[in-house]
Amino acid sequence: MKANWKIALMCIATIAMVACKPKPEPIPDPDDDDPQVESKISVTDNSIADWETLPAEFVVSAVCPEDASITGLKSVKVYADGIYVNILVEPDMDEIPLHGWVPFHIYINTDNSDLTGGYGDEFADANTDILLEGAVFAGPDPDNDPETGDKCEYAPAVFKWWGEVAGSGWEWTDPSVEHDASDYWGAVIGEGNLAGCSSQWVGDFIEIQFMRETVPCQDAPWSETEFGIGFDIQQAWSSVGILPLVSPTDDNADGHTNKLQVRINK
Repeated sequence: MKANWKIALMCIATIAMVACKPKPEPIPDPDDDDPQVESKISVTDNSIADWETLPAEFVVSAVCPEDASITGLKSVKVYADGIYVNILVEPDMDEIPLHGWVPFHIYINTDNSDLTGGYGDEFADANTDILLEGAVFAGPDPDNDPETGDKCEYAPAVFKWWGEVAGSGWEWTDPSVEHDASDYWGAVIGEGNLAGCSSQWVGDFIEIQFMRETVPCQDAPWSETEFGIGFDIQQAWSSVGILPLVSPTDDNADGHTNKLQVRINK
């Protein structure tokens, strides 16, 4: 039994050598078509500083012209990676005195094509396929007290375009059906039910993040390279801010322009 101590020491040394060897890096699976992408943007950190660290060539932005016809949105930035669309928007609080219910709309040309979509009412390119509609301020009873409300999380409904291609008008529901609360007023996804959508207010900025794959767009599938996007904010269901927007001219008194083009950083 006394001789066994040498064997024991040899075993311990062998185990130590194995334990000290660095572990090999995992080899990516070439067949994995759904890689996990960690977002560069956090919507839970009470900060917007992470927007300064993004690759500038993939960040698009718009600022309201000083002579714009409506000025309720000061600025917006958009960044999209392989999974998430990230939005940083600054409303002009002086233009939004009614806080009982403040709709904020996101208009998206999902397939990056002019052969689908419409809504030429606020943008020069009438190719919007999908509309996200939700409140950024809400109160307990906006019908009886439209002025009282607080900043709230953005939890939009999703609507698809039902009108003619390149058409105008508020054609966001099936006109052959009588809509009510039981079918989410014609939405493809009802308010508060969009998975993968979250937001935070940071001062006077609201930061919004949603997953592209959870926004249904069967009629105009998401482009894998880029998409168009525009925004408005409303008071009493009338727009008081639109972005992007250009300075008004004699031929374009409203300053309407094309939506922002966002390249996806994969």
